[in-house]
Amino acid sequence: MKLPILTAVITHDEGITRFVAAEHEDLIARIGDWCREHWSSVSDDQPPQNTRDLIDAYFYDNVEDSLEVTEERFDLPEPYASAPKLLDQLGSLLAALDAYKPGDGESFAVLCREVTDSRAAIARVAAPSVPSVPSTPSVRCFTVFCQESGGAGTIHIASHEAVDLESAIIAGKHQCIKDWSSGFEESEGEGEGPWNLESVHCLGVAAGDVEILHWEDQTS
Repeated sequence: MKLPILTAVITHDEGITRFVAAEHEDLIARIGDWCREHWSSVSDDQPPQNTRDLIDAYFYDNVEDSLEVTEERFDLPEPYASAPKLLDQLGSLLAALDAYKPGDGESFAVLCREVTDSRAAIARVAAPSVPSVPSTPSVRCFTVFCQESGGAGTIHIASHEAVDLESAIIAGKHQCIKDWSSGFEESEGEGEGPWNLESVHCLGVAAGDVEILHWEDQTS
């Protein structure tokens, strides 16, 4: 028995959306549902009824978004009824990983570990001669230093778990915005703070969870 693993990756202005399916028609249906949900970014008219026409029209007219579909096949023992469930589980975990933001209930490291375990479950039933499913990049700890872009104010220091330097910087900025905005709301009342990813500057990143023993921004 050959188990196909079909993956669709949609890159758009809000990030990445990923779908995983065992059958091509199922994958097309999921891509089509996504295109219908975001059709207003293409046109005010009604979207095409035919799913394939809809997908073609969406990515033809919306050149800033892209779609990539890949397929891998694994030899499985007969019968293997739980394969679709494994794929659904993997798809859900990948979607959660792509949508992760600091402050969510589940940590980034836990999500990465669950994705790795899910992929390993699929790889275990594959024939030894078939290459295993690529593993999720390992998670490392970083300490991120942030400050307002103009150089004013204090310096925010926090440690984060991330797969690479870029992810650590984004996580550090998000945490800085969250912490500063919380204090702003307490002092200024209701409303969002004035900080965003552009107004917060990453001063630097250190490997590991660094313990700061002394820090003095200005001399007295």
